[in-house]
Amino acid sequence: MRKTLTLFLILIPIIASALFARGLIAQTPPSGPAPGLLVNIGKHKLHIRCAGPASGKPAVILEAGGGNFSTTWSAVQGLLSSRVRTCAYDRAGLGWSEPGPGPRTMSQEVFELHSLLKAAKVDGPYVLVGHSIGGLLVRLYAERYSNQVKGFVLVDPAHESGVFYSLRAGKWVRLREQGRRAVPKPGLDGPIATKYNPDDDYLAEEFQLIYLSRLANRKPLGDRPLIVLGAGNRSQPPGTSAELWKELKEERDTQVRDLAGLSGNSQFVLDPSSSHNIQNDNSQLVADSIEQVLKAISNRSRLAP
Repeated sequence: MRKTLTLFLILIPIIASALFARGLIAQTPPSGPAPGLLVNIGKHKLHIRCAGPASGKPAVILEAGGGNFSTTWSAVQGLLSSRVRTCAYDRAGLGWSEPGPGPRTMSQEVFELHSLLKAAKVDGPYVLVGHSIGGLLVRLYAERYSNQVKGFVLVDPAHESGVFYSLRAGKWVRLREQGRRAVPKPGLDGPIATKYNPDDDYLAEEFQLIYLSRLANRKPLGDRPLIVLGAGNRSQPPGTSAELWKELKEERDTQVRDLAGLSGNSQFVLDPSSSHNIQNDNSQLVADSIEQVLKAISNRSRLAP
């Protein structure tokens, strides 16, 4: 275990660097006008861009990975726009969205997404698509608002037992093991968060809660259709031997594949050509997976294993 943990300290630029830029720290807004709508959800406005027929049901909600925002889904939305309603948005402090109230917990971001969809009149039910840490966010959304969610696509998703760099701890850790505090309830009344504050970083606690929740319920998504996409083209970090890289990659790949077990009606697809950002490297695969989930929902059928 110690050896594996040490090895992991070399890795995970595929998730870790993205994880901590996911909204804990506000970014410089992108240039140009917002391609979608800025919707007021209380103290701040969030940007959302929907494409495709407004009558399309279920609507597909696209949750970006850390450091990314709505434009990461542009190619996927373009491929589906003639027949599927998709909505991509920017979490508070990212993309064209304004900074939101702190602390910027995952629970807060899920609460704000729910508020945004209601304010923007994007009615459920939904298929949730999450990339990287967005995979954890859509799982939390399904836990909080289960009756609104019909299916899922997880794009090289983060795992609750993964090793990440903790800004709060100042080192690489198996993040969930650092959880010590109660997570504040989400709301819209807190002061606006414009910079990172380690006292408001509850990622470790939230990872641990997800871990414990799954221990209690091995298939929290029930039999709702779920497709998990894994990246098969992970770059070997400089200075890492082939032997060490093999061990690192195998654990990461095992964790991604493990997430197909969240539902009793799931499919795992390894894309040998794609890096962590499958939605950019192979947008057609992501679009096809979304349509497979929609078809399974419509036909009340099972996905091919």
